[in-house]
Amino acid sequence: MGLTGLSVKEYVARVAAGTAAPGGGSVCALVCALSGALCLMTARLTLGRKKSSDAWSAMETLSRSMEPLVLRSMELAEQDAEAYERVLAAYKIAGGEERARSIQAAMKQAAIVPMETLRVLAEITDLIEEVIEKGNPNCLCDTAMAVRMIRAAAGGAVDNVRANLAKIDDKNFVTHMQSEMTSLENNIEQATGRFGAFIELLVSSS
Repeated sequence: MGLTGLSVKEYVARVAAGTAAPGGGSVCALVCALSGALCLMTARLTLGRKKSSDAWSAMETLSRSMEPLVLRSMELAEQDAEAYERVLAAYKIAGGEERARSIQAAMKQAAIVPMETLRVLAEITDLIEEVIEKGNPNCLCDTAMAVRMIRAAAGGAVDNVRANLAKIDDKNFVTHMQSEMTSLENNIEQATGRFGAFIELLVSSS
């Protein structure tokens, strides 16, 4: 589909075009990438700041960990749209066992992609605490925005996983995915809630 090569204006226009893809799952992955990008921005604006010299090593390490997560998120924005296109194509196959198999395979992939987005969001969540605690305090509002975006993208990813699992007949697959989804969702929700409260405290005392 070539979404990663589009400008912001082109991507927004593609979402708004009235076609089924890219849709919510792709947007969730893009929001995931942007949350990671804000963390990277804060880390890099901490490097070279003399007042934050004690955090330079941590921010360098964090940047190396965050960069591939941002890139992976952008890939997922495209993969999600492609997965949904395969679902649509499967439903167009003439009736019979081949159609049923194709639909089930496509639905599984359509569930796997947003689950991967959720996994990446969990990894970003694990890293952002250090950005909040040690990052450039002038970027606090940017970091706060990253936290809000993580929560929004995680909620959207869960919605997409759940909607696709509802159409899958493989009960073992569904059970495994639901278990992991719930665990990741709870961990992200708890962590971002804690981060948000901490950021509010920092903002009010600044």
